[in-house]
Amino acid sequence: MFKKIQLICITSCLIISYLFFGLIGDSYAGSGQDGVSDPSVIINFHTKCTVEGEEVTVADIASVTCDDSSICEKVKSICIATLSAPGTILRLSSDQVADVLRKALPAIGVSLSKVRGTVPVEIVVTRVKGTRARKVYAKIYREYVFKNMPWKKEDVNISDIKVSSTNFIPGENNITVKVVADSSLPFLGNTPLSVVLFRDGERVGSVRVVGKVNVFKPIAKAARNIKSREIISRDDIRFVRENLADLPHDVIVSPEEIIGKETAHSFRVNEVIRKRDIAEPLLVQKGDIVTIMISIPGLLITSKGQALEGGRLGQMMKVKNIATKRVVLGMVKGQKTVLVAF
Repeated sequence: MFKKIQLICITSCLIISYLFFGLIGDSYAGSGQDGVSDPSVIINFHTKCTVEGEEVTVADIASVTCDDSSICEKVKSICIATLSAPGTILRLSSDQVADVLRKALPAIGVSLSKVRGTVPVEIVVTRVKGTRARKVYAKIYREYVFKNMPWKKEDVNISDIKVSSTNFIPGENNITVKVVADSSLPFLGNTPLSVVLFRDGERVGSVRVVGKVNVFKPIAKAARNIKSREIISRDDIRFVRENLADLPHDVIVSPEEIIGKETAHSFRVNEVIRKRDIAEPLLVQKGDIVTIMISIPGLLITSKGQALEGGRLGQMMKVKNIATKRVVLGMVKGQKTVLVAF
């Protein structure tokens, strides 16, 4: 009894195959349509398959072989049907598949008389939540970041890439992309990009891709306990390679940014030192006797003064001219030196 049922199933498949390929082929045989070539094409359809994208192509549900590789790719890309959300199940009858191929094959230069293969009574297609699409978008994301970031590639790795839901996979079904990013993007930490999708030059949607750009650089840490208002020397700090994405934006990454600066507060050993925690040292202390420079075109006059407040390089501060007793405003130009505009 089992063998009899099995024989019936095999016969049904062969009959459908004959009806699908044989009779369709006969109806087009010898049509003599101009511009239609005669490559031999074999399409063997599967009974069950899964897809990740919205479109169900011949390549998704069948194996295809033919004499001409370019024709083969065209046959594989023929869209048979579409599916909506992941989890959707589609049952395709042989008649549905035949109706699509009757129109699509001659359009790409394939005479139906040259098409052979097998097709089951029903093809069950399930759309799954794909990893293939994520891999494609992740690759696009990485390539764009590495090309446009200000960092050296060897200092960077990218993690936690998340891709918004999409029905399109770049490179398939004539889908092309253009990556769009904010011009002020720092390419550090969570970095969003928009992948705009086009089909045959027409925009069909966009996908948001976000990843974490990890940048590893040596950052300044206290090599000892440092008191407030100390002038930092090379021995007071050490540089440790850490991920800038996990740190405040104003960490210090080079000795030139910190050596010779004054601490704004105390630090414990191994504490991260930030730019906001240091300042130019006071070049003038309140009460200091300073040199007042008065610059006139072709002439430089100097006199003695007394600082009425402290000042750092480039800061404006008040000084009193000792000779005239006049209080003037000047800019700190160096150690106990103030330039007063004439």
